[in-house]
Amino acid sequence: LALFLLTLAFAGIGLADDACKVFFHRNLGLTFRQKILVQSIVAAVFALVMILLGQNTTLGGWLGRYGFANPYLYQLLVIFLVVGGANATNLTDGLNGLLAGTASVAFLAFGIIAWQMNLPEAATIALVCSGAVGAFLYFNFPHARVFMGDIGSLALGAALAGLAVITHQELRLAVIGGIFVIEALSVIIQVASFKLCKKRVFKMSPLHHHFE
Repeated sequence: LALFLLTLAFAGIGLADDACKVFFHRNLGLTFRQKILVQSIVAAVFALVMILLGQNTTLGGWLGRYGFANPYLYQLLVIFLVVGGANATNLTDGLNGLLAGTASVAFLAFGIIAWQMNLPEAATIALVCSGAVGAFLYFNFPHARVFMGDIGSLALGAALAGLAVITHQELRLAVIGGIFVIEALSVIIQVASFKLCKKRVFKMSPLHHHFE
């Protein structure tokens, strides 16, 4: 239920952003600060629910070893994962079929992991998302007849991050969602390079536009 509401909330943020573009003719929709603030609040609520359910107490591996089981550090970790994941998928959504194709595979991976961990609810949501995004791909590739928009891209990223938290695959999220990480890093590198050195590393960012 927490994962479903998290996904729905981020879809709502995306809907507000898309509505600003369509109805108020604001090309950028919500401002960066507005989006990050609302996303952080929603992610913080999700993190608090996870802590109340004791999710942080079963944190193992590197994160558990370095103290992220602490409620305060765990909440910061979850906020970072959810907000970062949502915005990384949002940046990836720029070419027909790119986000839909990669997200479908990522959800399938989390579905298999959740099933192996005997988490049927998480596995069901992951597999349903994988199938739904795969069906969307039919209308989005090679020529887009339906556009995903922020309502889709933000929701998908939040859902993937939420699945990573629930299945305790927080670090593996960077591998399963490797494309999203690379896309986000390309923007960070491009902006930092231009501001510091007045030079562009890529012809255009995110990275898929450089390859275009």
